[in-house]
Amino acid sequence: MVAGGLRYLIFGHDRLMVRTFAAVALVVALLPGTAAAATPKSAVTSPRPEIGALSEGNPSKHGCSASIVESPKGNIVATAAHCVYGRRNVFFTPGYHDGQAPYGTWRAVATYVDERWKTNNDIDGAGSPYDFAFLVLEPHNGRNVAEVTGSALRLKIDTPLPAAMTVVGYPSDTNTYQDKPYACDSTSSRDGASWQTLQCTGIPGGFSGGPWMNRGTKELIGVIGGKGQNLPASDPRNYSVRFDATVKAVYDKAVAAAVPPGNGNLGYPLGSGATWKHADLITSGDFTGAQQPDTIVKWSDGEVTLYRGGDTSDPQKPYSGETRLAAPKSIWSHAKAIATVNRGLAVTWSDGEVTYYSSVTENGFGGETQLSAPNALWRDHAQLLAGVGRDLVVVWNDGEVTRYNDIAGNRLGNETQLAAPKSVWTHARSISGGFYTGSGAADLLVRWSDGEFTLYADVAGGLGQEHRLQAPNDLWTHATVVSGRGNSVLVRWSDGEVSLYPSVTTSLQREIQLVLPD
Repeated sequence: MVAGGLRYLIFGHDRLMVRTFAAVALVVALLPGTAAAATPKSAVTSPRPEIGALSEGNPSKHGCSASIVESPKGNIVATAAHCVYGRRNVFFTPGYHDGQAPYGTWRAVATYVDERWKTNNDIDGAGSPYDFAFLVLEPHNGRNVAEVTGSALRLKIDTPLPAAMTVVGYPSDTNTYQDKPYACDSTSSRDGASWQTLQCTGIPGGFSGGPWMNRGTKELIGVIGGKGQNLPASDPRNYSVRFDATVKAVYDKAVAAAVPPGNGNLGYPLGSGATWKHADLITSGDFTGAQQPDTIVKWSDGEVTLYRGGDTSDPQKPYSGETRLAAPKSIWSHAKAIATVNRGLAVTWSDGEVTYYSSVTENGFGGETQLSAPNALWRDHAQLLAGVGRDLVVVWNDGEVTRYNDIAGNRLGNETQLAAPKSVWTHARSISGGFYTGSGAADLLVRWSDGEFTLYADVAGGLGQEHRLQAPNDLWTHATVVSGRGNSVLVRWSDGEVSLYPSVTTSLQREIQLVLPD
């Protein structure tokens, strides 16, 4: 404890105080019968309904910790940013112990972090003062998590330090600890301007995100994280970002989430992630006259399915049925790309032929027109396809981007260049049209190779104003197929999960999970 005190004072006080403290410490150490206090150590504690484990769905495979925070809706959880940022499948199990989930397991539908975490996230070396996050949880049967558990912590900022406190967390399932929560009582001290630190041993991997509470209260003053994550297990130092107005601002954003989270797909069942891994091509449009847009899926075996749009405007009931338009091993095995243009379907084929079907119904494809005979240009160089209103946008493999105006009337005879060859568009991986900015004109969605997700407004006159929906990130590199669906976005992920983002403007507001991952 003497050494720890010296380290703290060297960084926090002047040299005279350090010398004075050291002299006193030396005298105390030399007195007969004096012994340094033992460093606190974590021990098994009783499960608490407001504290739980984070996992990817199976609570026994937990890797971080979190706690419920009081909020108007009772649906907010606090944890460390490094536990959750960039992850799609995050589940919270309050009161977890020994494989038991006494209050159920709750899915996170939104993650809020400080924007600066995205570029300042070193939790091993210098540390990040932004290693905190707030999750918005999905309700169960109309009830939010705090209502079910009956307990939550209170967010407390600018706590005077040093302070007696308790930290609680769950050792990860890969550790040799018991499958129970552990707690440690210690003292939290200031560590520079941005962090606080405490001395405890027995804080293994899995404690990250675990709450720091003023002892004997439900005041949340920090979470395990921030820096020191690569310290050896024998090192008693633990850290948290100091909770202040910066943390409160992110909490306020989570509380003010524009749309309450939903319960997933409550409409027509779409099947499993194992099946949807084989959804090669997806496009949506008004084909059947349903209240919501329909979706056409071309599967890897050549089957084509039409999913009829929902009969109400409820985004959690997006589909009302399905019809097979083509059987497996059909000619559609040779379709390279599909796009909704007007109320029809444009198709490029493996031999370079380009076809337009002016109508698609539950009875099949009608009004076929050949826009281009088989040829080497379209066969070898047309990379991506998107319908924007009555027009067709093509990204070529050299980075050129072309818009063909009114293909129903002009076929491919009226071409406009939107981007020259050798442009940044060589990094485009998926494109689709939709209506998002309220102008009435079609907009263009682009998912880039680094995971950035972009919206170009009103492309009728060129590539309009660009809006970033997602900064570059690893998560969205797994967005295998992205399809505009009216003012929504449908995403088929690499693991077969299917997500719907309804009511998109210049940002993604909400995610509804339509199909679970494989």
